[in-house]
Amino acid sequence: MPGWGPNILTMEREQLINMMRDNETEGHWYAIRTKNKKEEVAKFNYQRQGYTVYLPLLRKTVHHARSTTEKLVAFFPGYLFLNLAPAEQNWTAIASTRGSLGALCFGDSYIEIPGWVISDLKAREDKGLSILAKDLIKENLTPGSVVTVNIPGLESVEAVVYSIRGSENVDVLLNILSRQVKTTVSLDRIKID
Repeated sequence: MPGWGPNILTMEREQLINMMRDNETEGHWYAIRTKNKKEEVAKFNYQRQGYTVYLPLLRKTVHHARSTTEKLVAFFPGYLFLNLAPAEQNWTAIASTRGSLGALCFGDSYIEIPGWVISDLKAREDKGLSILAKDLIKENLTPGSVVTVNIPGLESVEAVVYSIRGSENVDVLLNILSRQVKTTVSLDRIKID
């Protein structure tokens, strides 16, 4: 029927891609709550339904029993983002998707996430895969800032940043037995308070 919109079957590939990009920019981003550790399941199911989904990931170094591995975890545990055009805002279907608990809302109004927030998160990713935890920590470290250092076999110890040493290490003043002890620790052992 003429007048009902573009005929997808006769469109060129580039026209389809441009149309999809235009639709993405027409929509608004919304934060969606997911079930515990089910962000990937929800992402898969939303993509299967044709939604534009963004799940920012954090590359985290995990130490366990003398082994060190890198693991991808959700940057915002329990949340992902959907880009929805006004016609796609079927909140019942969104809430009933497997792995999802529904959209973030206050009362009856759903919270729109500004596009610049998503753009900024995407700009921080390395090769479109994940945000590096070390880069985020390093951006917020300045001499004199208070941090927590995770030391194997001990509880977390409070420390003060003394200086940044290269791209992987930081000199800190540890508070041990009411004294400040200067030592060098790797960035993956530091947590900013």
